[in-house]
Amino acid sequence: MKLLVLYNKNSNKKISNKKFDYLKKELGEIYDEIEIPDISSDKKTSDYVTIPCDTILIIGGDGTIHDVISNMLRNNINRNLCFIPTGTCNDYSRNFGYKSFKNSIKIIKENNIVKKTVYKINDSYFNYGFASGGISMISYDVKEKDKRKAGKLAYYFRILKYIFKTPANSMYEIKYDDKIIKDNYYLVLAVDSKYLGGFKLRKKLRNNFSLILFKKRKRLKGCISFTSFILFGRLPKKDKRIFTDKFYIKTDGNINVDGELFDSKELEVSTLNNHLNIISKIKTK
Repeated sequence: MKLLVLYNKNSNKKISNKKFDYLKKELGEIYDEIEIPDISSDKKTSDYVTIPCDTILIIGGDGTIHDVISNMLRNNINRNLCFIPTGTCNDYSRNFGYKSFKNSIKIIKENNIVKKTVYKINDSYFNYGFASGGISMISYDVKEKDKRKAGKLAYYFRILKYIFKTPANSMYEIKYDDKIIKDNYYLVLAVDSKYLGGFKLRKKLRNNFSLILFKKRKRLKGCISFTSFILFGRLPKKDKRIFTDKFYIKTDGNINVDGELFDSKELEVSTLNNHLNIISKIKTK
């Protein structure tokens, strides 16, 4: 069996040569070949997914995982996936029990594979999170140097800008299951994850993909409502939660998928059930 290691050198945490030696020694017990390409500065980590292998080990954060999986799906590549989290929040990899470097090596060696759903958005893909409006642009609007210095706090400090300086609400036309909604919303959110922005979601919200519509609000009230939702799972009566496997959205608001900007104002999202093979410590759908 062959393991392909794709390492994003620009992620928040660095992997030393000593750790790579440990990786090769430990994973060499189950893989006959381990390839670690030296990724050139003019290419992305995801450009190397076409290298033949059985398993891809992604060393990076949520953005790196998003890019690699999206490029795999665009090229119809099917590989087992595992992770060593080196990003700021690492929301996606934490779903499968990945935390520290040695903890990740142990999970990979156990080789317990689970199926995971992925989502198609127009001609692209995302793994766990869709958001539009409100403070959803924070994850891609914070500079890398600030994330390295302050970690998650860089995101929280940036919230102040969006509370007081950005438009609070956007207009949406949403179609799902032969129904149409046209209204003003502070935030539109759909998440298939235990974690969001580094926070652990309440149990009823985890791994349960649904479209959540936060009604029009003033900036500060919208931020407070969203924070309460993340921390305590509270959804006020005037907000809506829609369970659907497919929806269409047209909006003048920004679109964020897996923490990355998605450059479109009209989109179609559909569910691809059990499409990925993930080496996991935790049983999941």
